[in-house]
Amino acid sequence: MIYLTNPRFLALWKSLRLEVADSGLAQVDTTWNMVNVCSPYSRLYFISHGGGILTLRGREIPLKEGCVYLIPAGLLYNYRCDASMEQLYFHVNITQVNGMDLFYGCDTVYEHDAPAEDLEKVLALYRSQRMEDAFLLQGLLWEELGRFIQMADLQEAQTKIYSSMVEQVFRLAQNPVSAGNHVRSLADRLHVSESTLSKRFRAETGMSPGVYLEQLVIQKACRLLIEEDKSMAQIAEELDFSDQFYFTKYFKRKMHMPPSAYRRQMRGN
Repeated sequence: MIYLTNPRFLALWKSLRLEVADSGLAQVDTTWNMVNVCSPYSRLYFISHGGGILTLRGREIPLKEGCVYLIPAGLLYNYRCDASMEQLYFHVNITQVNGMDLFYGCDTVYEHDAPAEDLEKVLALYRSQRMEDAFLLQGLLWEELGRFIQMADLQEAQTKIYSSMVEQVFRLAQNPVSAGNHVRSLADRLHVSESTLSKRFRAETGMSPGVYLEQLVIQKACRLLIEEDKSMAQIAEELDFSDQFYFTKYFKRKMHMPPSAYRRQMRGN
């Protein structure tokens, strides 16, 4: 008897987690208009009728009927609709072992054409109340995301093997995500020097551990503001800021708007 195994696939399935934060079938008009959108999740759009426009770094990107789009997490852009548009949207995160979205850091919007029958299929699955259709729809989302992973050329960059030290940094930094996590405190807990930790982390991830810690905090803050009804003081306490004032100042410096304005904007769109 001969067995064939693929340990690479098993490692990927264990290290990547798909989360759907929100979804909906929206029919929008000219009121679909927002500037300086920056989401902690990636947005997957299926455009079934009409169209809209994204503006990215001054360049207009049409959202065309019969196309599917992936807008990476963390991308800053504007959007609008000049007439009408029907879109099925999913706000998703493919979370890696480091706690970041797989598409975070990608600096463009990805698109591909979709045959009418494919769009009809995904719409039918979304409208269904059957359990098996929910699983079929999730499989279809993975298929679409796999296509965009290929387009973004993330095959190798996001599947590397990290050293034990860097993996421990990932675990400590995420459990829990806290503004109180600092490079020095992590180095002390791992019984290495701050310099050794910083050099190893930068060599394996391409970023400093300080930048990584800040990204985790701001990502968690954005999700709490969008998904929960906690007060600013409660969010500041949960993220281990000294007080609400310092949290607001920190958030405004990173996101270029107060957290209360960010909540209103993101819930409004």
